[in-house]
Amino acid sequence: MDLHLKSLFNRFQEQFGSGPGLGPGSGTCMMKVDGIAPNFIKSIYKASAALYRTEPWKRLRPGHLFGIRVGKDSDWPGKKQPFPCVQFIGGDGGDVGFYMFRSENDAKKVTGSRETLHVPNVELLRVTYEVESLMFPSNRKMIKSLSLEASGSDRFPVIDVVRCTPSGDLRFRNPTPEELRFVYAFMKAISLVHSLLQVDRESGPKYSTVVCFEPFIETVDVQWPPEVAKGGYDLVAVTISHPPGQAYEEKSGSVSAGSTPTKYVEPPREDTFSDSKGYSSTGLRQCAMCEKEVHGEQSLCCGRCRAVVYCSPICQKQHWNDTHKSMCGLYKAMMEREEELAIMIFLFPCSADQPCKWLESLSIHQKGMWRRKCSCYSHCPFGLLPVKGGMQELWGGIDEFEYPHDSPFNNHFISSPFLLSGWSEYYNLRSLPMSSPVADILSHPLTVYHILTTLNISSKNLILKGKEVIVHYLGPEGELDWMPAFAEVGHLLNGLGNVQIVMVGPEVPINLSGTTSGIGSRVRVNLVRGVYQVEASYLPSPHVVIALNSRLESYSSWGGALDLIKSLGVPAFFTDQSEVSCVNAKQVLRNAGLHITHPVTPNPFRSPVKNLTASSNLPSYSNGFVFGVNT
Repeated sequence: MDLHLKSLFNRFQEQFGSGPGLGPGSGTCMMKVDGIAPNFIKSIYKASAALYRTEPWKRLRPGHLFGIRVGKDSDWPGKKQPFPCVQFIGGDGGDVGFYMFRSENDAKKVTGSRETLHVPNVELLRVTYEVESLMFPSNRKMIKSLSLEASGSDRFPVIDVVRCTPSGDLRFRNPTPEELRFVYAFMKAISLVHSLLQVDRESGPKYSTVVCFEPFIETVDVQWPPEVAKGGYDLVAVTISHPPGQAYEEKSGSVSAGSTPTKYVEPPREDTFSDSKGYSSTGLRQCAMCEKEVHGEQSLCCGRCRAVVYCSPICQKQHWNDTHKSMCGLYKAMMEREEELAIMIFLFPCSADQPCKWLESLSIHQKGMWRRKCSCYSHCPFGLLPVKGGMQELWGGIDEFEYPHDSPFNNHFISSPFLLSGWSEYYNLRSLPMSSPVADILSHPLTVYHILTTLNISSKNLILKGKEVIVHYLGPEGELDWMPAFAEVGHLLNGLGNVQIVMVGPEVPINLSGTTSGIGSRVRVNLVRGVYQVEASYLPSPHVVIALNSRLESYSSWGGALDLIKSLGVPAFFTDQSEVSCVNAKQVLRNAGLHITHPVTPNPFRSPVKNLTASSNLPSYSNGFVFGVNT
């Protein structure tokens, strides 16, 4: 009888312990970790609670494996990432948590169809959320003495390292301080990015209840708590990928602790050289290696990522050896998002390979505000395009029902700002036909509105209280000729709050600098010519800073502006046209000591018109992606 009860008890522990298949908590306690600071324990519990609130277990199952890379390999003992593969457990039953593995192969070995398998000589780090009343006394005492933050109402994380012996028994130990640093960075990063996973409806077993996700890679900056920062670096770049990528190559000579890793793929075989008819235009392209111009029909592109344009296989091979092999995997992931980024709801052509021809196809070439959409009026300074006629002429003479009129919305039942999720809602609100191309210009004012009312909580609260929001808008160019379009910001406020937009940049004409324009009753625009860091002391203090199509990596003058943004500590949002530009922009921000607090995400109010860059096929849209700091 005793033997029978012991068997039943063991089976109960295995099934209902903390984490499916690995039994109950092991009794480890972070207070027993040599050299750990109590403040770092508090930071770990705060990060754990923040992750718990995002509820990743609603969508993620043990079969969804994630690659994780924190900083450089040389930052860690043994010069390798401690636990580069992660799975979330408990979404399909049992206590919730996540397991971190030494390799993707280890993760696959222990992941059974219904439980975690005991595989000899496999070591993993597990974080499980346990009810306080069921925890070991040492952990309960630590929670009480340090006043640690709970995850949810009554759960706290328990962290241990588990190893299965050759005989099948489990051995537990406390994690090391370095392993806890790694766990902390992962929790902070995954909390920001797991919601960005997009469901892949074409993959996976037909009748499976487990969803599949599209390939994903994202890098965010995580700030180390002061007690564990090393070498003067308080920021670290954390890259999350799904599924786990191939090995990552670190660029030689890199000295930044926050350097963004790049995906490594093997050198191309001859069959990877491919013509680019699927991506080419009838216009001229430019070889990424030698910069020679080549007709679209005659160009080649990388057969792996299909993102980079070449004039010949010789240039393709040389470019691979020089730089492309370190970026090919990343470019491939970006190209795989091409269909996701295309906005398919519109009924006008949404590809502007040759801007003049695209405008001509819509009968708006060299007309009204559209004159800034090609180079035909590049001789005319920004903000000084001749203006004739009324709103219809400004919108290029398109039909009266195809552009937004400078008038309030006909909705008397809503007395607060409109919160819009994308173009479909806006067009429906304005009763615009999907054949109208105005979204291409309205992308600028509606992106500003989206930032103020959705992405930035402080400005949203000011508007809801009926107060004024001051925006410092950096680097205006074409926007200086699109002022009538910015009237939509005021109309969307729908009678609540005001916005003052201070546009600062070297392209503001001298004769317009210092002028103020009232665009409707709720939007006021001030124009200031000059460099932001020089002019800022003369401007009203901002609630938010915005720079659209910022191209942070392209202009040295951004350095001083970013230093000022850091010292002000105000939220700042940037957009850029392509993901690769965002990768470069994140490096610029890190070098300036700013860390990404709003990760790179597709902007719902990006222009639907795809741009073509001469030497790249990467998806590119005006205001395509948005990211932020100090948020």
